[in-house]
Amino acid sequence: MIDIKNKKQFLKKSPCPPEVSASDFFIGSKIYLYCRELNIVDYGDSKTKAKFNYVLQPAVVILTQSSYQQWGRIFQLLNNELNLIKLKSILVSATAGNSICEVLNLNPRQALKEFTDGVTVVVLFQGEDAFTKIGHIIQQESTNNKQPLFYSASTHAQSSELQRQLLDASSSSSHPSSVTYDSCTCCVVKPHATKDKQFGLILDHIIAQGYEVSAMKSIQFEKAQAEEFLEVYKGVIPTFNDHVTQFCLGTSIALEVRAQEAVQTFRETAGPWDVDMAKELRPDTIRGKYGYDNIRSAIHCSDLPQDGVIDCEYCFKLIN
Repeated sequence: MIDIKNKKQFLKKSPCPPEVSASDFFIGSKIYLYCRELNIVDYGDSKTKAKFNYVLQPAVVILTQSSYQQWGRIFQLLNNELNLIKLKSILVSATAGNSICEVLNLNPRQALKEFTDGVTVVVLFQGEDAFTKIGHIIQQESTNNKQPLFYSASTHAQSSELQRQLLDASSSSSHPSSVTYDSCTCCVVKPHATKDKQFGLILDHIIAQGYEVSAMKSIQFEKAQAEEFLEVYKGVIPTFNDHVTQFCLGTSIALEVRAQEAVQTFRETAGPWDVDMAKELRPDTIRGKYGYDNIRSAIHCSDLPQDGVIDCEYCFKLIN
């Protein structure tokens, strides 16, 4: 690898670190490689681009409020087949809802209320033959449900248009986030859990406990952002730098979780900070079920009551 700005060799051919996998390499991704943050902006040559643009299909999926109790299961079904690239929750206006119906060739009289009634989650998945795989899941699920559990693009053209309308940075002003900053705590699903395709399982656990997941957003933390977000732990825990590095190793997913006394209540659901203790004493908690060690502990959540809103503001307002 060549540092173009300084015209110097940065990295010779060498083994890939175990925390970085092939699925981390896609256009728009940020990876943390040998203490450097790298943005993947394009393919190295036209031959590679032609091959992988065809093989790795990007497909936009839309989840609506009506299927809220099954969001975790839906994510797991899709994530088992495809890689989760990007997501955010939005509030959809009638105008935007009509536009979505037009792109997906849906009858607004039947579908418009689905998109405008509550929180809508827009997700970009990517994988080989993505449209066919999603189509099979929709077909299997439709036999058991009168209403579609989710909506999806079925062509490159539809997916590109939905990305432009709903997921691109320029669309933020048109589609406000569903975040409330009220009676909430912040839960961040760590990159290792996202890579291991555990997000759907974690989300299902949270929803099954009766919490309201009012907002969600995928984040690619830069090192400075991770250090700032975790600053309260600097000098307090000896593994602070390891926690920062973990946040930078891929896609995190921030959740705004609402409940009475949300911070304290959710800390019980998350489980002990020490994962070995969680597995031994609280095996039914999130860290007890999905944590590997104290660094790869599945989730981070707000610790103090006053931090719930502050942490949500950092993830949903300050990080674009």
